Amino acid sequence: MESKFYITNYSLDLCLEYMKHDNIYDKFKYVWEEKEDYYLITFKEYKNNMLSLATAPKPTFKVMFENMGNQTGISVQFIKGFLQPVPFVYTKDIDTFFEKKFDAKKVK
Repeated sequence: MESKFYITNYSLDLCLEYMKHDNIYDKFKYVWEEKEDYYLITFKEYKNNMLSLATAPKPTFKVMFENMGNQTGISVQFIKGFLQPVPFVYTKDIDTFFEKKFDAKKVK
């Protein structure tokens, strides 16, 4: 999976605050971790969906935010591992998660 990039009109601070809280529109249950200059998100399970990650490896993504003045850029990259060369979630579900979470638009 290549890197994905999204743009939102939300401020960087608001984006970071939203990641700390689960909301009803979230497509996944997730764990959010702050690192030195980036963040990690691990999708633990689908929410309100027939799909399940119960026995699949839990995909982790590196998330970086970029303050762009009146917008915030969000870069998302899957962290490949020996036991997990591809994420076990649909690409469109990742897009939906970030688009709903931040009212963001995917940049091609």
